[in-house]
Amino acid sequence: MHYTGIDCERFRPSSIKRDSDLVLFVGRLVEKKGCEYLLRAMALVQRENARAHLEVIGDGPLRSSLESLASELSVRVSFRGTQSPEEVIRSMSRARILCNPSVKASSGDMEGFGMVFAEAQALGTPVVSFAHAAIPEVVSHGKTGLLCPERDVTALSLAIRELLDHQRLWDAMSLTARAWVKERFDIATQTEKLEALYDECIDHHRQCAG
Repeated sequence: MHYTGIDCERFRPSSIKRDSDLVLFVGRLVEKKGCEYLLRAMALVQRENARAHLEVIGDGPLRSSLESLASELSVRVSFRGTQSPEEVIRSMSRARILCNPSVKASSGDMEGFGMVFAEAQALGTPVVSFAHAAIPEVVSHGKTGLLCPERDVTALSLAIRELLDHQRLWDAMSLTARAWVKERFDIATQTEKLEALYDECIDHHRQCAG
């Protein structure tokens, strides 16, 4: 498997002050991104942690229904709509957790590699999500984040609370997350590997042609 990778020089830890109670979602507001499950999980989290709050960056056809659900559940959340790439980086640097609980949509649509997971971890932000599609390839469960059974709202809420409430665990995952992405998904390294694969294919073709 060859991953495209991300620019680890652009996505790197900064001096931006962390909000120790902030859970962040970044993505299109469509079924497969699973924002509904995050809202339901946050309702459970906020019963136990009154300081916990959620920010949702992104827009899409489900925004209105998700805002209605948040109101129905009395979830403390800010729907921020579409933001610039620079603001997304600032927000991911400020958040305690990135939580994008992707699921298989009713149409069969599923998450791909999930670049946002690599970007957040490169910034030192641990991830909470479902063990869905390729997400376990980019998030190391128990080391750089916590992955839960798909659509399990209770497990998702407990994972969020685990990282909100335990500083030592958060510190360890934050540190490991950056190193994990740098080792596996740095675009400079991945480009070199891809070039080497092309060179190998070209050499093999020449040998066969000769």
